[in-house]
Amino acid sequence: MNFPRLSELAPYYHRVDLLEKVVEQVKKDFNWFSYEITFVGNAESPYQELYSQILPLIEELLNDDYPKLMSMLYRIDIDEEFLNRQLKTTANADTDEVITDLILKRELQKVIIREMYSN
Repeated sequence: MNFPRLSELAPYYHRVDLLEKVVEQVKKDFNWFSYEITFVGNAESPYQELYSQILPLIEELLNDDYPKLMSMLYRIDIDEEFLNRQLKTTANADTDEVITDLILKRELQKVIIREMYSN
């Protein structure tokens, strides 16, 4: 079974059924580290709403608690080597923005994989 790579997730961005599960996965992973994510669905897109909530948390962790950030990324399943490669390929973007985007893409990828296995 071929799973979509992070760069191949665009067709799934507007599937509400999957995005609801992504919201739950993000809440679960961030709650593990005592960060509460609240999702109300008022933004233009679920991605944008989650992104705008996660970005300041990632920025705070980058500045104040890098080991905790790395623990969170490990829990979400983004390894440091992969992260460093992504940061090098997107050198013009801010580190916190790249990490936030990777988190959301990885969470979506996990939901898609679970859906593929459940069918």
